[in-house]
Amino acid sequence: MSCLVPTVIREPLVDVVSSKSVVSSSSMILDLDLCNMKPSDVEFTAGYSLKINFDEKVHGLIGWWDASFASNLQKPQTLSTSPFNKATHWKQTVLYASQDMVCNRGDTLHGSIACRQSLGNKRELDIKVSYHIDNDENKRDFINLYKLR
Repeated sequence: MSCLVPTVIREPLVDVVSSKSVVSSSSMILDLDLCNMKPSDVEFTAGYSLKINFDEKVHGLIGWWDASFASNLQKPQTLSTSPFNKATHWKQTVLYASQDMVCNRGDTLHGSIACRQSLGNKRELDIKVSYHIDNDENKRDFINLYKLR
């Protein structure tokens, strides 16, 4: 079954993630103004930096989004798909790393994420994530490529 790992890792999992599975801080990677953005704005590269809160193996990254509805509303609202809020049908996206990372409380996991529309199918996203961690037990620097269908 290990021959399936590269294929399975390449495709992000869209599912509800328990907040108990989150072992780090969060990092906003993109802020879009949906009223004024250009279609090309969804293609981006951004850095991330996550402070690890527990001694734990990190298996990947969890992605979610928040939508704020504030303009011209008497009572501004935010719709969040965070694992720390009530689950929605949008769920979260899990990007499993090809290598587990042994992390200690206080470590920083950092890297970059790049996202673009797939050239082969405009309804798919090509995602590239770099992972970097350096602590007493573990030094990891690697890149994973994902296809979100």
